[in-house]
Amino acid sequence: MGKYMQSNLGKDETVLYEAKVSWAMLVPHIILMLVFIGFITIIIAIVRNITTELGFTNKKLLGKRGLIRTIVMDAPLNKINNVLVTSGLWGKICNFGTVAVTTSSGSYMFKAISRPNEFRAALMNQIDQFDDDRVKKQAEEMARAMKQ
Repeated sequence: MGKYMQSNLGKDETVLYEAKVSWAMLVPHIILMLVFIGFITIIIAIVRNITTELGFTNKKLLGKRGLIRTIVMDAPLNKINNVLVTSGLWGKICNFGTVAVTTSSGSYMFKAISRPNEFRAALMNQIDQFDDDRVKKQAEEMARAMKQ
């Protein structure tokens, strides 16, 4: 589990899924290393790979990317509006893509996520489960209040 996710868990939260950044996205940069500019681009790609974290708990979605200019996302599951997955030809071959999450407060993009469709499906299932649990909890509280 990433350091950011581990340090930002709330009360009664457990990490259910943590996305990984695909190392296959480095292949074009390795090819470019034959030209001098590839050395620069591969360093940037490696730093992006190491500094990206994305995952969700039973209550919220957590994400962080960047080393110097850090972008952090911490969104409750019930505030997520949309999860979009895009991938090009190389992404389809190596099973990685960009995961774009739209919340009530903004949009966040995480590039080169391994198995992005699996991540999206697991996240959508957890959002449904979170909503079901919330409705059940409200019903139990109402029933308890009516007994008194």
